[in-house]
Amino acid sequence: MRLSYPAKFWITFGLVFFAVVVIFVFGVIQDYRKLPEGSIRQFNRQYEPYEIGSLKIGWEMPWGPGDSTFAPYLKIPAPQKFYVSIAEPDIWCINGSCGIEGDFIQTMGGWLQVEDTYQSEVEPSFGLDLPENNNTRSMVIIGDRNGRIVGLYPNKVIKDILNILKNHPNLADFDVLFGVREFGKLKVGGLSPLKPGDQISQMSEELKKRLSVSRIPEDKKFYLYALEKRRYDIVGMYEPYENTYACILETGCRYPEPDPHHDFLFETMEELGGWFLANDQNNLAMIELFDLDPQEVLSGKSSLVVLTDSEGVILALHPNKTLSDTFTILSQHPKLVHIEKL
Repeated sequence: MRLSYPAKFWITFGLVFFAVVVIFVFGVIQDYRKLPEGSIRQFNRQYEPYEIGSLKIGWEMPWGPGDSTFAPYLKIPAPQKFYVSIAEPDIWCINGSCGIEGDFIQTMGGWLQVEDTYQSEVEPSFGLDLPENNNTRSMVIIGDRNGRIVGLYPNKVIKDILNILKNHPNLADFDVLFGVREFGKLKVGGLSPLKPGDQISQMSEELKKRLSVSRIPEDKKFYLYALEKRRYDIVGMYEPYENTYACILETGCRYPEPDPHHDFLFETMEELGGWFLANDQNNLAMIELFDLDPQEVLSGKSSLVVLTDSEGVILALHPNKTLSDTFTILSQHPKLVHIEKL
């Protein structure tokens, strides 16, 4: 039986349509891969291999939770929202010591560790010693909260990490880098409850003992006020001792963390021309002044960082942040301070 012209047309059309669908499935949909915890995202096959040597999507990452790290932590803490392991030449750091990229990752709840490829154990751990990777000089690995690999990025370095993390919105939430316009009675553009020149020694016994810091200095470019829980009761790597509230006239007051020898905020704040004040454990007056519940703050359930200009006008309000997020907060205000010079 001979087919009519319309029948031939529709059969041909159907075959062509089927071929297009097959090409689409194998050429596009295969680039979408299921990740640990069930999430799915598109992969760029040119830049993101599914596996490199012993590294494979879904497998355990090198330098993940519980693995060794630098002082004062010694072990990579868990849980974190995500983990980033990087191997590249001539750099060896964690979190904020890696620069603004580390500060951003820390603020987003992640952990960053960068290993120098000149260390003998690093190249094998990242698959850089394999013959097929002779032209691969560095590697970025993204892990989920359990340390399972969700992204492999050969020949990428720490400067690429923020763009890479935008491929992982289920892990890295960039919205948390920005503050809010209002918080209780506080508003951006309004005056802070504490301003340059204000007396502060009456707010707590700790401040009363520090005669050199009885008032907020009046000659700073900006001010940070932090309402937060003392993160470490005990500090010191080799001879642990009670974490004592510390004040330096030119830079501010807080509990050092996590170890006085590794707390560079005092020094850096002096370099930037700013000043900070965090509450001590008995400074309920300061917490209430900023419209927070003292018990919520001292238990760690809530926190707040307020950034003001030289006159005490509020520039930013960051709920659920602490002074550990200082450089992330300041990076949003390039006209006020130049973080890149650090």
